[in-house]
Parts: sequence; C-alpha cells; structure tokens
Amino acid sequence: SSSAKNILPELKKVVDFEDIIIIVALGWLTVPSVRLPYNAFVRSSKKTDSRDFEDSYLYQFSSHLSHASKLALVVYGIDCLGIVLKTIGFRIAPTMSATSAKIIYSTWFAHRIKTFKHYLISSALSKHAEATGQAKVLDHLLNGILYACLGLFLLDVLSVEMGLALTSVVAVGSTATLIFSLGTKDIAAKVMNGLEIALSDKMYEGDCVEFGDGMSGTVLKLGWLETQIRCANELTVSIPNTQLASQRIYNISRINKCQVKQSLRFHYGDIDKLPKVLEDIKTEVRSSCPSVITDGTRAFRAHWRDFKDDYLEVVVDFHFNIRPTGEAYYDNRQRVLLAINRAVRKNGVQFYTTKGTFISIVEESPGEKDK
Repeated sequence: SSSAKNILPELKKVVDFEDIIIIVALGWLTVPSVRLPYNAFVRSSKKTDSRDFEDSYLYQFSSHLSHASKLALVVYGIDCLGIVLKTIGFRIAPTMSATSAKIIYSTWFAHRIKTFKHYLISSALSKHAEATGQAKVLDHLLNGILYACLGLFLLDVLSVEMGLALTSVVAVGSTATLIFSLGTKDIAAKVMNGLEIALSDKMYEGDCVEFGDGMSGTVLKLGWLETQIRCANELTVSIPNTQLASQRIYNISRINKCQVKQSLRFHYGDIDKLPKVLEDIKTEVRSSCPSVITDGTRAFRAHWRDFKDDYLEVVVDFHFNIRPTGEAYYDNRQRVLLAINRAVRKNGVQFYTTKGTFISIVEESPGEKDK
C-alpha cells in the first residue's frame, strides 16, 4: 500500500501537464487549424492551380507533425507506465524509455519512407504507364530492403537491453544451428527464386501467362515465397517459386500478334473448285479482318496441302496485329471462321466430316469458348 501511495508523487516528478497539453494540441489540432485558413484563403481564390488541402505540402507538413506528436504522447505514456511498475516493485531497465522511443520512432520513420517511396513511384508511373510491372517489382524490392534495415536496426537497439538473452538463444549449440539451417533452407530457396523471377523481367502482376506444365492464367501476386495465378475458371492457385524457377514461362500479354490456323476437309468431287475457294477465302478474310497482316512479314496462306484417303486437306493460316488473349482476339477469330464459311458457301462447296457426310458451316457461329 505504501508503494501505491508513492506512485502519484513519483509521477509528478516526471509529468509536466503543460507539455502534455502542447503535445495533445499538436497531435489533434494541427491539421484542422491549418486546413481552415488554407481553404479560406487559398482554395477560395480564383487560382486554377490551387490544390486540395490533402494534396498540398502544408498538409504533408502538418500531418507529419501531428503523427510525431501522437507518438510522443505514446512514449510519454510508456514513461509513466515504467514509473508505476518500478514504484510498485517491478524491476525495470533504466533505458526502457529510450529504447521504446527508438523503436516507435524508427518504425514510424520507416513507414513514412515507404509512403514517400510509393508516392515517387506513382508519380513516375503517371508519365510512363507502360512500366507498371517494373514499378511494382521495384516497390516490393525496396520494401524488402527497407524492412530488412528496420529489422537490423531494431535488433541493434534491443541488444542493449537483451544482449545476453539474444546471445543465449543463438549459442544453444550446433544441433540448434543445424535444425535452424534445415528449417530455413526451403524458405531461402523460395525467396531467392522469387527474387530471380521478379528481376528477370519474365512476368509481372496482371500479365496473362502460360507455363511449361500447361497451367495458364493471370498473375495476381508475385510474392517472396509463392506466386498466385488466377485460372480461367476463377480458381486461384498458389505456386511455390521454386517450381516456377525451372519452368518455361510464356508471357502472352507481351505478344502483340496472334495466329488463326485451321485444317479444312473437302470432298474429292470438289477438287476443281478448290483454287477458287482458296482465293475467295483470302479475299473474305482480308475484307472482314482489317488487322490481318498481308505485308509478307507473316504467313497469309490458304493452301491445298494433301491427298487423304477420303478427303482433300486444306490448311489456312492467318496472322493479325491483335494480342492472343481477351475479347478482341476471340471476336477476330470468329470473324475468320465466318469469312471461311462465306467463301465456301459462295462456291457451292461442302465440308467433309470424318464420318463421310457433307456439312456446311452456318452463318451464326457460337464462337469459341475462352480457355
């Protein structure tokens, strides 16, 4: 009970109510007190280049001052808590207050650096929108470096108070070291492979990719340990980076051209009509698909390829200035199929099926299911 009676006198030795009032005022009144005159004199003027208060440098300054003041109040509270605990009999490290302040302020400072870094990257992206993928990788990489530096700094600070404890944990013997090494081996491999993928420029978040094992989808997240892929059926698959590092990656999003290739079958009775059919197919595709490539840099073919046992084989092969994914690709593919059908019907020719019957493609094609 005597210890409890000594708490208030001990607190009075440290606590200065004037300081607390100033800290509270700075923490909770700085931003509102700056916003009012800014909106009254700056935003109300006729200047077209005046920014919103939240986008101004005054807001950044007042916001940082407010955050720092609130953290100072937290540190003040920790000091008071230490005094209370020490007064009632607990053993408190004499540097607890300074250590707590270093941890709190360094963590806050690292967070502000992260925010400022993100702002700089976003500003750069506004001028170079095509570098979104590279910017995200750089953002993640800088976050990792920032967190690593913060962790090393905090360990250095804590070593002042817990040096003996940390040393005893690390020096438990070769057996613990071996267990730790084996336990972190896979994690380290995943992190290194994830870093390799991120720096290799193979794929970025938002890209449509296909892997060597046949899996395909959209990259949702490039993580340090695993990569998340959203498949066409909306299922999300998490793949360890160690598996991706050894696979071939086809980045469909970076391809600006696509191909539509079909193998057609005709009856032997229509052999004399094929040359005209092939020319009409080219004409129909050329007129129906403005993005078709006909300058000779890509194939633009409709050729009779072979005699088969029951039918004549024709192969058509066209290339287009369209990405091989998305609605534009499948709409164009359908236009090609309809153009082929029009050319065949115009010449009174029918397609030949494997059962030996004759069919013709209808004008209303249902399209092709998006994989």
